[in-house]
Amino acid sequence: MDSDVLNRKAFSLLELSLVLAITAVLLSIALYSAKAVKQTALAERTVEELNSITLASTRYYSQNGIWPVSLSDLRTGGYISLNSGDLNPFGNAYVITGGGEAVSVSCVLPKGLISVKDFGSEIVVTNQGSNDLVSITKSQESSTWGLKYEKKYLYGQ
Repeated sequence: MDSDVLNRKAFSLLELSLVLAITAVLLSIALYSAKAVKQTALAERTVEELNSITLASTRYYSQNGIWPVSLSDLRTGGYISLNSGDLNPFGNAYVITGGGEAVSVSCVLPKGLISVKDFGSEIVVTNQGSNDLVSITKSQESSTWGLKYEKKYLYGQ
Protein backbone atom coordinates (compact mmCIF):
# COMPACT_ATOMS: atom_id res chain seq x y z
CA MET A 1 0.00 0.00 0.00
CA ASP A 2 2.78 2.43 0.81
CA SER A 3 4.30 1.92 -2.61
CA ASP A 4 1.03 3.05 -4.29
CA VAL A 5 1.14 6.37 -2.44
CA LEU A 6 4.74 6.96 -3.37
CA ASN A 7 4.23 6.09 -7.04
CA ARG A 8 1.09 8.25 -7.46
CA LYS A 9 1.60 11.07 -9.92
CA ALA A 10 0.84 14.61 -8.68
CA PHE A 11 -0.09 17.72 -10.66
CA SER A 12 2.84 19.26 -12.43
CA LEU A 13 3.82 22.88 -12.02
CA LEU A 14 2.66 23.56 -15.58
CA GLU A 15 -0.82 22.15 -14.90
CA LEU A 16 -1.20 24.22 -11.72
CA SER A 17 -0.03 27.38 -13.52
CA LEU A 18 -2.53 26.79 -16.31
CA VAL A 19 -5.42 26.38 -13.85
CA LEU A 20 -4.39 29.57 -12.03
CA ALA A 21 -4.15 31.52 -15.30
CA ILE A 22 -7.61 30.41 -16.44
CA THR A 23 -9.05 31.26 -13.02
CA ALA A 24 -7.47 34.72 -13.12
CA VAL A 25 -8.90 35.43 -16.59
CA LEU A 26 -12.40 34.33 -15.55
CA LEU A 27 -12.21 36.40 -12.37
CA SER A 28 -11.13 39.52 -14.27
CA ILE A 29 -14.03 39.09 -16.73
CA ALA A 30 -16.48 38.76 -13.83
CA LEU A 31 -15.11 41.88 -12.10
CA TYR A 32 -15.25 43.90 -15.32
CA SER A 33 -18.87 42.85 -15.86
CA ALA A 34 -19.77 43.80 -12.30
CA LYS A 35 -18.19 47.23 -12.79
CA ALA A 36 -20.11 47.72 -16.05
CA VAL A 37 -23.39 46.83 -14.34
CA LYS A 38 -22.67 49.25 -11.49
CA GLN A 39 -21.80 52.10 -13.87
CA THR A 40 -24.95 51.42 -15.88
CA ALA A 41 -27.04 51.71 -12.74
CA LEU A 42 -25.27 54.91 -11.70
CA ALA A 43 -25.75 56.43 -15.16
CA GLU A 44 -29.47 55.61 -15.04
CA ARG A 45 -29.74 57.17 -11.60
CA THR A 46 -27.96 60.32 -12.81
CA VAL A 47 -30.33 60.71 -15.76
CA GLU A 48 -33.33 60.25 -13.43
CA GLU A 49 -31.93 62.88 -11.06
CA LEU A 50 -31.30 65.33 -13.93
CA ASN A 51 -34.89 64.76 -15.03
CA SER A 52 -36.23 65.31 -11.49
CA ILE A 53 -34.21 68.49 -10.95
CA THR A 54 -35.35 69.88 -14.29
CA LEU A 55 -39.01 69.17 -13.53
CA ALA A 56 -38.64 70.66 -10.03
CA SER A 57 -37.04 73.76 -11.58
CA THR A 58 -40.01 74.12 -13.91
CA ARG A 59 -42.45 73.91 -10.98
CA TYR A 60 -40.34 76.46 -9.10
CA TYR A 61 -40.51 78.83 -12.07
CA SER A 62 -44.28 78.37 -12.37
CA GLN A 63 -44.80 79.39 -8.75
CA ASN A 64 -42.10 82.05 -8.31
CA GLY A 65 -41.67 83.54 -11.78
CA ILE A 66 -37.89 83.06 -11.74
CA TRP A 67 -35.63 80.08 -12.29
CA PRO A 68 -33.86 78.56 -9.25
CA VAL A 69 -30.20 79.45 -8.84
CA SER A 70 -29.16 76.32 -6.97
CA LEU A 71 -30.46 73.05 -5.55
CA SER A 72 -30.85 74.75 -2.16
CA ASP A 73 -33.61 76.94 -3.68
CA LEU A 74 -35.46 73.78 -4.67
CA ARG A 75 -34.90 72.15 -1.26
CA THR A 76 -36.15 75.10 0.78
CA GLY A 77 -39.23 75.42 -1.43
CA GLY A 78 -40.05 71.74 -1.00
CA TYR A 79 -39.59 70.91 -4.68
CA ILE A 80 -36.99 68.23 -3.95
CA SER A 81 -36.15 66.24 -0.84
CA LEU A 82 -34.22 67.99 1.93
CA ASN A 83 -31.94 64.94 2.04
CA SER A 84 -30.95 65.18 -1.62
CA GLY A 85 -27.30 65.91 -2.28
CA ASP A 86 -25.56 68.36 -4.56
CA LEU A 87 -23.47 65.60 -6.16
CA ASN A 88 -24.38 62.95 -8.70
CA PRO A 89 -23.52 59.27 -8.03
CA PHE A 90 -20.10 59.82 -9.63
CA GLY A 91 -19.27 62.62 -7.17
CA ASN A 92 -19.75 65.58 -9.52
CA ALA A 93 -21.99 68.56 -8.78
CA TYR A 94 -25.32 69.30 -10.45
CA VAL A 95 -25.39 72.81 -11.90
CA ILE A 96 -28.60 74.75 -12.55
CA THR A 97 -28.40 77.56 -15.11
CA GLY A 98 -31.64 79.48 -15.49
CA GLY A 99 -32.14 82.44 -17.73
CA GLY A 100 -34.83 83.90 -19.89
CA GLU A 101 -37.35 81.28 -20.90
CA ALA A 102 -35.38 78.11 -20.14
CA VAL A 103 -33.44 76.28 -17.47
CA SER A 104 -30.51 73.95 -18.00
CA VAL A 105 -29.41 71.32 -15.49
CA SER A 106 -26.02 69.74 -16.09
CA CYS A 107 -23.41 67.51 -14.51
CA VAL A 108 -20.19 65.76 -15.44
CA LEU A 109 -20.11 62.00 -16.08
CA PRO A 110 -17.32 59.64 -17.07
CA LYS A 111 -16.76 59.67 -20.81
CA GLY A 112 -18.90 57.40 -22.97
CA LEU A 113 -21.69 56.49 -20.56
CA ILE A 114 -24.32 58.63 -22.28
CA SER A 115 -24.72 59.82 -25.85
CA VAL A 116 -27.25 61.99 -27.65
CA LYS A 117 -28.42 59.11 -29.86
CA ASP A 118 -29.27 57.10 -26.74
CA PHE A 119 -31.48 59.75 -25.16
CA GLY A 120 -32.71 61.94 -27.99
CA SER A 121 -32.73 65.69 -28.45
CA GLU A 122 -33.62 66.48 -24.82
CA ILE A 123 -30.10 65.79 -23.65
CA VAL A 124 -26.86 67.43 -24.75
CA VAL A 125 -23.54 65.67 -24.31
CA THR A 126 -20.36 67.74 -24.63
CA ASN A 127 -16.99 65.99 -24.65
CA GLN A 128 -14.56 67.43 -22.08
CA GLY A 129 -11.50 65.24 -22.41
CA SER A 130 -11.87 62.28 -20.08
CA ASN A 131 -15.40 63.34 -19.05
CA ASP A 132 -18.69 64.27 -20.69
CA LEU A 133 -20.79 67.27 -19.68
CA VAL A 134 -24.41 66.11 -19.78
CA SER A 135 -27.19 68.69 -19.69
CA ILE A 136 -30.95 68.84 -20.09
CA THR A 137 -32.61 72.10 -21.10
CA LYS A 138 -36.30 72.74 -20.54
CA SER A 139 -38.31 75.81 -21.38
CA GLN A 140 -41.45 76.88 -19.59
CA GLU A 141 -43.48 76.50 -22.79
CA SER A 142 -42.56 72.90 -23.53
CA SER A 143 -45.16 70.73 -21.92
CA THR A 144 -44.16 67.17 -22.68
CA TRP A 145 -40.78 65.61 -23.06
CA GLY A 146 -39.16 62.47 -21.84
CA LEU A 147 -35.91 60.63 -21.84
CA LYS A 148 -36.08 57.40 -23.76
CA TYR A 149 -33.29 54.92 -23.23
CA GLU A 150 -32.56 51.28 -22.92
CA LYS A 151 -29.93 49.73 -20.71
CA LYS A 152 -28.12 48.19 -23.65
CA TYR A 153 -27.39 51.64 -25.15
CA LEU A 154 -25.52 52.92 -22.11
CA TYR A 155 -22.47 50.91 -23.09
CA GLY A 156 -23.27 50.49 -26.77
CA GLN A 157 -23.83 46.77 -26.36
